[in-house]
Amino acid sequence: MKKIIILLLLVSTKSLFAQGDREITYGLFAGGIYSSMSNLPNVIISQPIYEGYTLDEKGKFGGTAGLMINWKYPYAKVSIQTELSYSGQSTDLNYEDIKGLKYKMTFGYSYINLGAQFKYYPVEGFYIGAGPYVGFNIASDNIKYTSNAQEVFGGSGAYFEPDANVQKVLKESLTGKNYFYGMLSAGYEFSSNLSIGARYTLGLTDALATEENGHKYIENNNKINSISLIIGYSFDFDDLANF
Repeated sequence: MKKIIILLLLVSTKSLFAQGDREITYGLFAGGIYSSMSNLPNVIISQPIYEGYTLDEKGKFGGTAGLMINWKYPYAKVSIQTELSYSGQSTDLNYEDIKGLKYKMTFGYSYINLGAQFKYYPVEGFYIGAGPYVGFNIASDNIKYTSNAQEVFGGSGAYFEPDANVQKVLKESLTGKNYFYGMLSAGYEFSSNLSIGARYTLGLTDALATEENGHKYIENNNKINSISLIIGYSFDFDDLANF
């Protein structure tokens, strides 16, 4: 997979298309992203050990922004767009039981994303695209933990670890990983150089590692999927005809 992405990023446009005019643009894009990581309940509680509780994961909204270069071949109605971007992608894991105990774990990871997509233009301006990407986790221990344990059981004599201690254990036991994903996209490029688009990403590899620990957290296949809406602006390489 790594070799495929490197080839896509380094491939020469001359080797792909031996002749014909091309339009080369570069630009910026930004937008909102909604993402979630799967199988988190199975990491924390591998199998039900008691009844009367719920443990649910919930996706969250974040932001994304990046840089792109687009090689467009109007005569073939295709283009290749390479990208470097940042995205903030979080997932909440919420626990609640019949005794009133509640806690929330927030897996708040940030990524530098690198990849390329092939775009096809069935009509002028409108495109659909697909391609491989890799997300490099730059906040691999960013897990937050909050609970109402002291409030609910503070006067009962039962001991519960302070939230800060539980959070420290989670950071040491669970590590966000780099991961590969596929992207599907659709959008419209206006003559004014503005563009809008929608994207769906499908995680292809595990995005969370479970380290050795004494808390019964177990390794799972945790994949990240997301939906995003973006707006972009591009500039022409008018003076780089031989790029």
